[in-house]
Amino acid sequence: MKSFQPEDMTSFTAADLDGSTAYKLVSGLVVPRPVAWISSQNDAGLVNVAPFSSFNYVAHSPAMLAVNIALQDDSTLKDTARNIRETGEFVVNITPTSALDTMNQSSAEYPSDVSEAQVLDIPLMPSTHVGPPRVAVSPAQMECRLSQVVPLGTGINTLYIAEIVAFHVSNAVYDGRHIDSVALDPVARLGGPFYASLGEIHKRSRPKAV
Repeated sequence: MKSFQPEDMTSFTAADLDGSTAYKLVSGLVVPRPVAWISSQNDAGLVNVAPFSSFNYVAHSPAMLAVNIALQDDSTLKDTARNIRETGEFVVNITPTSALDTMNQSSAEYPSDVSEAQVLDIPLMPSTHVGPPRVAVSPAQMECRLSQVVPLGTGINTLYIAEIVAFHVSNAVYDGRHIDSVALDPVARLGGPFYASLGEIHKRSRPKAV
């Protein structure tokens, strides 16, 4: 292992950074990140599908996940955030590499009265416990109910914590005991316009203290 010296590093005091620089640093360093391709709907039933990579699971008993959704540039709520607040429900769909381009396109800023699912021909299927539908090209979907809304920092970011009320996993990636990560082939987010797939996988058994 190589050790770095102080003179090898460029250092920043976080309080001195503008928001854009801080975002580029944290999103470029915290990689790879899983992508939550979230399907939600408003009270009128209009379906919204959009990706968010500030996302992870946060508990397993009960199973819970969290996603950070920032405000729009004009300080208004994004459609997904508004829908989650209105209905308390959403679905996290895992994006396979084969759907990368469609998922990326769904991140565009469409008008609130436009459904990405309709515009991009994203196939949907009904959920079993929540109102928003699932994305049919996803090999795994998690139906979620909102548990907590946590404002972060200056209020630009909000963390939405939800309980997973149903899992749906393709038989192609689940053998009844384990998830096959290679078969799942999830898209991961890097910094800037870059994404990644799993690549080489390293296996290590859980160690004992020495």
